[in-house]
Amino acid sequence: MLTPLGPGCKFGQRLASQYGIDAIQSLVSRSHRGAELGVARMRYELPHLFVLAPLPTEDAFLLSVEINSGGSRRIVRHDGKSRQLGLQQEGAFHIADLSQRASAYVSSPFHSMFFHLPRATIDAFTEEMEMPRVDRLCCTAGTLDPVVANLGRAMLPVLMHPEDASRLFIDHLTMALKAHVVHAYGGVPGPAPVRGRGLAPWQERRAKEFLMQHLAHDVSLADAARECALSRSHFSKAFKQTTGQTPHAWLVAQRIEAARSLLAHPDVPIAEIASSCGFSDQSHLTRAFTAHMGTSPARWRRLNVG
Repeated sequence: MLTPLGPGCKFGQRLASQYGIDAIQSLVSRSHRGAELGVARMRYELPHLFVLAPLPTEDAFLLSVEINSGGSRRIVRHDGKSRQLGLQQEGAFHIADLSQRASAYVSSPFHSMFFHLPRATIDAFTEEMEMPRVDRLCCTAGTLDPVVANLGRAMLPVLMHPEDASRLFIDHLTMALKAHVVHAYGGVPGPAPVRGRGLAPWQERRAKEFLMQHLAHDVSLADAARECALSRSHFSKAFKQTTGQTPHAWLVAQRIEAARSLLAHPDVPIAEIASSCGFSDQSHLTRAFTAHMGTSPARWRRLNVG
């Protein structure tokens, strides 16, 4: 389940009010168990000292990663000790334990992604994945982590256009983030190889039927996995092994194909096609259709429908 965050929502409001920056795009992802993971993008353009003061104390971690190539210089204060990190390159990663009131001083512009990861969310994830419990997350401040940086960049379009957000897509990204963090920084061994290869024929048939039944609506990875009696992680891997696509990519392709079929009827408005094919509005359909087909729905109709 995906809930976009606006100015009145807890995580986005906390960052905006604490640091005095209005232009913060943020969202929160909730699993079927109610566990939350907050995501926010913060950009600071001025070459002045910027203080990242401690957020309110809670049993959670705040992950940050630099996603630009300019870099920033900062001093991190943690456990009563200060450490100068120097130039933070693209992909520089930091984990702040919010129970210990960590702070930072930045002396140059920065462009960062933040992930708010409560301990309850980590516990729910490790329990679901049948992993050992993670006691703490340890990371040397400034560690280069291209995995987190790339996941952050992948979330940027969702933050910029939350109305277009797909729960399947966000489920994949947040699961990947949690899995990487607990393995790389929580001391949890890598997962054992998934038994079997792909979905059983009945599972593939049921998964595709279920996704097609929800063509016009949002659907979560957990719902689709439940139809196949699999965990989210196993379902996602098995579906891609079987079809060559993630569930989200497969569903988007089906929506585009359905839109093409409806575009063949010139009397059907494009806005109506967007709604019936699971897109939030006509502009959402236009962006997705253009990305897949290389041209807009209106132009495709003009070129292909007499």
